[in-house]
Amino acid sequence: MTVGRDYMLKKTTGPSAPKYVFDTKVVPGLVNLAGGVEVALDRAAVRLGQRPAVLVAGAGGAVTLLLAGLWRLGLRRS
Repeated sequence: MTVGRDYMLKKTTGPSAPKYVFDTKVVPGLVNLAGGVEVALDRAAVRLGQRPAVLVAGAGGAVTLLLAGLWRLGLRRS
């Protein structure tokens, strides 16, 4: 595909509505959430005297055990 000379004349002004909402609402919200999680993890690591990686691994293991327990409970019911 090539861009002709009149491309800028036909091009609409600004991004589409879904892209505008995504760029101004969704992405900043996710970045703020990730930053908040990082700060909470850092504060918990300082308070508990553990490295953040140990806390993340422990939380991941706990979630895995929880999901495995729920999965086994679901299999027993059916």
